[in-house]
Amino acid sequence: MGRVTHAPDEPLDGDIGPAATAVPDRSSPAGEAGKAEAAAEELRRYEAERAERRRRADAVAGRVTFWLAAALLAFLAYDSVATAVRARGRGDDWLYPPATNAAIFGVLLAGLLLWGLRRRRRRGAS
Repeated sequence: MGRVTHAPDEPLDGDIGPAATAVPDRSSPAGEAGKAEAAAEELRRYEAERAERRRRADAVAGRVTFWLAAALLAFLAYDSVATAVRARGRGDDWLYPPATNAAIFGVLLAGLLLWGLRRRRRRGAS
């Protein structure tokens, strides 16, 4: 096994983040309390920045998912309407399967868009 050439509580060369700056100063007991408080504050700041980055990433993912779902519902409604028109032109059953599906997808799309609009207005008001 290899020998440890540094103290176990000291960071390694190249360490980053709050742990890298949390090396206690053994020169004075008063300095230790101040450095420990500074390290704790640095850790809180680091966690707050991380939480903010996570909130921004979640917001972007939510917007992308919203628009993909809206596009999928719009396509399904369009395709069902086209199928209903073709079926009616051929004299096949057009009302129940294709037209009903088109109506369901249209209602779901309208509901999704209204929910997104209401959420956006509520977010802007707060």
